Amino acid sequence: MGKLTFNIHERFLRHIWSRQYLDHLALKTTDGRAVRVLETGAFNTDGGPDFRDAIVRIDGTTYHGDVEIHRTLVDWRLHGHFADPRYNKVILHVVFERGPDKIATCVPSGRTVPVLLLEPFLTESIRTLWHKTIVDEQSLLKKTIRCSALNQSVDAGLLSAWIQRLAVERLELKLRRFDERLRELAQIHFLAVRDYDDRHGRWRVQGDPNDLPPPQRELTQSQLAPRDFWDQLLYEGLMECLGYSKNQESFLRLARAVTLQAVRSHHIENNEEALQALLLGAAGLIPKIGTVKDKESKEFVRRLNHQWKTQKTFYRSSVLHAADWQFFPTRPVNFPTLRIAAATPLIRTIVCDDLFRRMIETLKTTDSKARVIPSLRRLLAIQPLPYWTKHYRFDYPSPKAVHPLGPERTNSAITNVVIPLALLYARIFKDRIVREGALRIFDSMPPAAENSITRAMARQLLKGRLELASVSTQQGVIQLYKFYCSEERCAECDVGVAVFAKVPEPR
Repeated sequence: MGKLTFNIHERFLRHIWSRQYLDHLALKTTDGRAVRVLETGAFNTDGGPDFRDAIVRIDGTTYHGDVEIHRTLVDWRLHGHFADPRYNKVILHVVFERGPDKIATCVPSGRTVPVLLLEPFLTESIRTLWHKTIVDEQSLLKKTIRCSALNQSVDAGLLSAWIQRLAVERLELKLRRFDERLRELAQIHFLAVRDYDDRHGRWRVQGDPNDLPPPQRELTQSQLAPRDFWDQLLYEGLMECLGYSKNQESFLRLARAVTLQAVRSHHIENNEEALQALLLGAAGLIPKIGTVKDKESKEFVRRLNHQWKTQKTFYRSSVLHAADWQFFPTRPVNFPTLRIAAATPLIRTIVCDDLFRRMIETLKTTDSKARVIPSLRRLLAIQPLPYWTKHYRFDYPSPKAVHPLGPERTNSAITNVVIPLALLYARIFKDRIVREGALRIFDSMPPAAENSITRAMARQLLKGRLELASVSTQQGVIQLYKFYCSEERCAECDVGVAVFAKVPEPR
């Protein structure tokens, strides 16, 4: 195969890897070790290596980790991966051609990564593989739900009723998740208050610890009532919501590391800068002063580092790593630094202004829906430190005003946190008024931004018969796609039953 006279995009190379258009029996690393690909890994749409959780056998040893794809060897260094801790788990560097520079691929921990050249092991010519890639991608784009070509005759009333039932089903899933966490918090508290030691400070142990009965499972209403539990639930829910899709898990981990109880014990609920130092320090996101350039950032980072150094002496929870956070590819307004900046005034509102109680009281009012929703939005309104009105992160100033918590995130918090949490409260404490108020707001919330699922379902199922005019309808459609259409559970779907019952069986 002759030398390339055109540039090959990494997207094409990733497709070759994922489809394994390679001569598997001949694969070898650049230093001559035999390679066998057992699992190509899952394609990573976030920052970090191209494929996660791959399994590759190299010279008889099986490795489980990540795979990074480049056109040439030098791209590893040009892209800065040698200094990015997210690449510490890379087990194989796959490149199309070696290029003029014969440099080693090293991860930040200092380990050298084996390199596999694709060019010598392709099963067909580049032109043929390029055409295959186009066909593969077109087939993927044409993938439709099973009933797409047959559901035009389904009654709009049946469609609407089914989607509304699924919206409630989706809401119930969120409610149950909060319920499980509430009972976990109560169980932890129940066990903690019963732990005791003798006067010499030794734990009392009687009998075989393996014979101890399991923790109490049935919790009474009074055991689930402490406000601290509900505040922590609200806090964790809002933090997860701030994480958006890319950083939800890390935000939840942070909320469970820096608990409201820890905030109260540090006595910093009214000191927003100290609270930011605790959150950003525990998140592993306070930079070294030498890495920031402008004077304002240097001064702010210096104060945060001083606060965090003091707090670390009595901070006992885990500390996340900078590699746990995704900055790219996300919009700057979704950067975790900016969202943590939004979290600090929310924490103060929860701890000092009794946010949970005020939300419940708002849902109990007899005000019209048009007044209740703005009231809930005002409760979630924040005023961050001035620094965060003009920065996305410490080395990323903004030329225009920044809003750490915009209307879209506020609406998402009401939909995904406030409403299911209020319904859980209503269920446990038998409060019909709160339940009715929460459901009324759920049916009235405006729709969120479109996404790939809602667009596909509007085209393949709704077809103009039903508008996605509310968040509840959107939620029902998402539930339908994720739990029925994508798993082809047509026999359990009202639309599927109506459609396929009319389709004659093949003879």
